[in-house]
Amino acid sequence: MIRSDLSALLAEGLSAAQAAGDIAKSPSVTFAVERREDDLADYSSSEPMRLARVLGAAPKDIADVIVKHMPHSPSVRTAEVAGPGFINLWLKDEWVFNQLPEIHQAGPTFGHTDIGDGLRVQVEFVSANPTGPLTAGAGRGGVVGDALTRILRAIGYEVTGEYYVNDAGYQVELLGLSVYHHYAAALGHEAPFPTDGYLGDYISRWAAQIADEDNDRWLNDEKPTKPSAFEARAVGIALNEIKRDLEDLNIEINSWFSEKSMRDRGDIESVLDSLEKGGHVTRRDGAVWFVGGDGVNDRENVLVRSRGDPTYFAADIAYHQDKLERRNFDHVIDIWGADHHGHVPRVKAAMAALGVDREASKLEILLTQMVGIRIDGELGRQGKRSGKFVTLRQLLDEVGPAATRYFFLSKAMDSQMVFDLELAKREDPENPIYYIQMAHARCAGIERTAKNIPAPEKSSNKNWLTKDDGELLRLLLAFPEILVDAGMHREPHRLTHYLLSLARTFHSYYNKHRVVTEDESLTLQRLSLIGAVRQTFANGLELLGIDAPERM
Repeated sequence: MIRSDLSALLAEGLSAAQAAGDIAKSPSVTFAVERREDDLADYSSSEPMRLARVLGAAPKDIADVIVKHMPHSPSVRTAEVAGPGFINLWLKDEWVFNQLPEIHQAGPTFGHTDIGDGLRVQVEFVSANPTGPLTAGAGRGGVVGDALTRILRAIGYEVTGEYYVNDAGYQVELLGLSVYHHYAAALGHEAPFPTDGYLGDYISRWAAQIADEDNDRWLNDEKPTKPSAFEARAVGIALNEIKRDLEDLNIEINSWFSEKSMRDRGDIESVLDSLEKGGHVTRRDGAVWFVGGDGVNDRENVLVRSRGDPTYFAADIAYHQDKLERRNFDHVIDIWGADHHGHVPRVKAAMAALGVDREASKLEILLTQMVGIRIDGELGRQGKRSGKFVTLRQLLDEVGPAATRYFFLSKAMDSQMVFDLELAKREDPENPIYYIQMAHARCAGIERTAKNIPAPEKSSNKNWLTKDDGELLRLLLAFPEILVDAGMHREPHRLTHYLLSLARTFHSYYNKHRVVTEDESLTLQRLSLIGAVRQTFANGLELLGIDAPERM
């Protein structure tokens, strides 16, 4: 990548300056180099200002000697010191142009790197209780998790995307009793509705489906025959709808991990026993409590309720031990909703107590903020228990998967967002995903128009590269860096912003310059550039899980 190459050049310049006695010795330095988004330079580094205290010299003097001793590079045209100690770097136009064949050669893998070195990473996302349709908020977590999984794979990690299915416990019991109430009514019988039961219209719809398909198989008095089997029947319907919605949103789940199967194996009892042996359990008020770590001693630390059933906290401990110890992932990333923020220190404390992740370095928990859906000018409160929420299915049917994914990914996951339904449905440049897809379609259209003109692998004519051509090509060469930053910082929105910037740059170029002209040499060069632009759009959209249309 360009940044790492420039960083190495600056480090060599510093080492050479130290060897020449022009500046004091210091420990090895990794130079931070950033791409500029203005006309002042292509890249710059402010490292001399950080080194001032270490080397006992003025930042500008440090920058001067680094530039003086920096070795020659075929990629760098100029290196200059600016301001109080910045080092600005410009790339050679000829070198920039000569990168085009590499983009074409890489094709669908352009932008990919091996920085992850094959480390095994598990990303758990969505994992909504199968007690109702997916909400828009769950959809955001799903899209973010899926995009992050794709990006991490592209930068060299071996990634498993997983959905943790909470198919056991109190909430599933409530679901079963809620559905049974309507199931019995559908067959002309009465059954009590549970306190705190689920109220959504989907409950009666699922009950009608069971009554239609199973007749009176489950009919009993106040509770169904074989309650756990009836609960599994309701959960099965919920999961089928969840899987359909995720598939339609182009979200790939590699593993569906069942909480019930974990309970059946005795994993929860085993982890509770380990915690008790380690002195991390206390008993009071007839319940079993977790003890350990600052900030985690509160009423949510119950592991086993007084009535004898384990809590979701106990199940989560067993689940994370399974991920980190039994399946031995090198790194685990959980993507949870913001309402789970209080659960983060508890789970981490439990992993440390078990000795699974004492340094809290293998388990990483990210939180997605709430999603607001503006309906008829008002933001409605979302709640699955009350039945008042916008479902992911409704959003998909309203704006389609491309806009749904893009808008969810356009904001940092830790910032709240209001989904603009009207903007997402627009088919004009005001809609950012339409604008990006149109850029790809325009590139494809140009290539169709010129399909009988072969794009050159390499050209000896370097004089065609105008400032606009260079700006567009330099932006393409930043793509690998964008992917690394998006993956390593867990910020897929960086890729959406990059593609929007690329679309703006391309549309401006398209409006100013003809590609297919009477000048055959110029035409061939620009076709090569347009092909690289189209490939970059295609690769970026693929990593966002969004289609790249050939025509619009």
